[in-house]
Amino acid sequence: MASFVEDWNCNKCKSENAFYENFKDSETGHIFECKNCKYMEVYREDTNTGEIVEDYKGYNHYYNNEQANK
Repeated sequence: MASFVEDWNCNKCKSENAFYENFKDSETGHIFECKNCKYMEVYREDTNTGEIVEDYKGYNHYYNNEQANK
């Protein structure tokens, strides 16, 4: 899996406590996550078919719930 993560500024709450991950393996896409306001953008596309697997923008993604339980 090829992945690149960098610090990011949240465009919702302006926090600097956010990150952006760009990835490419069996899926191509990105994840933006703000640790403060919990806003997320998740885009996943099947690398072979080009089919969009997920295109989410909002505050209630299941990844947020996984982080809260850790």
